[in-house]
Formats: sequence, C-alpha cells, structure tokens
Amino acid sequence: MKQLLLIVVASALLGAGCELKFGDDIELIAPNVTAREMAEVTQRTDIQFPVGATGLGYVFFGSGIDDALAIKVLIPEEKKSDFLKNNLFQSGKKNKPSLQIGSNQSWWNLKELKDREDRTQSLPKGRYVECSFGKAEEKWVAYISWMST
Repeated sequence: MKQLLLIVVASALLGAGCELKFGDDIELIAPNVTAREMAEVTQRTDIQFPVGATGLGYVFFGSGIDDALAIKVLIPEEKKSDFLKNNLFQSGKKNKPSLQIGSNQSWWNLKELKDREDRTQSLPKGRYVECSFGKAEEKWVAYISWMST
C-alpha cells in the first residue's frame, strides 16, 4: 500500500510541473488574410506566392500537439506560370489531397475547381504539404494544406 501511495504522490508531483503548452488557433477570411499569413505559409511549405496573390481564407491549428494550416489563395491569371514553378509542382507527387485541414471552413470548396492539378509532397522534419490548383469562377485558385507530425 505504501508503494502505491508513493507512486500516486510522485506522479502528481511530476505531472504538476510538466504542463504542455500549445499555440493558438487562428481563422481568417479576406480581407483579413494578410502578407503575414502568406509569409507564414511560405516559411512552412516553401511555396512562393507571386506578387498580386491574395489570401481568401486561412486557418492555423496550433493548439494541438501537431501544428497544421490551410489557406485558399487567389493567383492572378498573368502569374499562374510563376506559381507553377514552385518545387511542389515540379517534383511533388500527382496525388489528390488527403488532408482535411480546411474542410470545415466555409471558404474551402475543392469541388469548385476546374482544370485542376493536385500535388502532394513530404517535407523535412516530418512535415507534409499538398495543393489543389485550378479555376474557380474563371479565376486561378490554390488550396494548400500543411501539417507537422
């Protein structure tokens, strides 16, 4: 019985000093998706956005163990070829996206895309990115998901 009591007390003391701290969740829609969020996506995914790209929706999940984000970006017609020069489109796998990070957002609608191109890619340090790119209402749109494991 003394051993059990010792284990319970030791566990309680250790648990009290080991609080895991996580970040915040962020949800934004245009016009509140700024250059700051676009830069954050670039830093995490290595996807470069051409001048004139506009964030339409953004969600970042930082409150859990693994961070994740999703963004919807409008790419200007004249910058489409610049966007497709990203490494993800040059060497990524031609797989449909499997992550559902943005699927609960009102602005996330992959079904709207025509002339769609899908790419997925594993990144260093247990990170993963995927993108669906195509036309929605005659405008080029990219849906990007990223997660860290």
